[in-house]
Amino acid sequence: MRERQSVAGRRARRTSEVRQAEIVAAVLELARDRGPDAITTQAIAERIGVTQGAVFRHFPHKEAIWLAVFAWVRASLDRVLEEAVDATRPPLANLERAFCAHVALVAAHPGLPRILYHELQGSRTSQVRVAVRDAVGSYRRGLARLFEQAKDAGEVAADLDTALATLLFIGSVQGLAIQAALAGRAMTARVASATFALLASGYRGTPAPRKRRA
Repeated sequence: MRERQSVAGRRARRTSEVRQAEIVAAVLELARDRGPDAITTQAIAERIGVTQGAVFRHFPHKEAIWLAVFAWVRASLDRVLEEAVDATRPPLANLERAFCAHVALVAAHPGLPRILYHELQGSRTSQVRVAVRDAVGSYRRGLARLFEQAKDAGEVAADLDTALATLLFIGSVQGLAIQAALAGRAMTARVASATFALLASGYRGTPAPRKRRA
């Protein structure tokens, strides 16, 4: 009997986890074309085809939904670095892979920069803002380590300010997202690579190479 109850409990947890993931995905989809304040629990419920009450069976309140969203953001950014880094490659090549992967993440979820910026404008003590700060902070520390490795390898300027280099790295992704939104088109891998080439020139402390005319 206990074994049956245990199996039933695991199934219930799996079902709840799946539904929670669907709710987080719905928030990210809704953020494509509306601000965070307009992402209501009713809108979330309609997006995944359940009642509003069903949403609250999986999250006790709206703040819990946003905490789950930014837990997803942190895991996604951690995965960007994890999958980009290969000890057999030069550090600067790992940074380029991370940059392109970050651009691809934002291209897949265009509302991401909007919700990040919105939540950073909230109360300094709110749990959601703390979660956003922790997610971005973890990512920045990972990038800073890669920049330090690039300095040790002589791939970038010896006096490179890694904090500013990291800020420029993340800010460039945000800038590309804004330009893509204004132009009404998605960011591409080609644009990501070209942008990082310009950044790398600055990180090295050398002028950007000029393209030869055909």
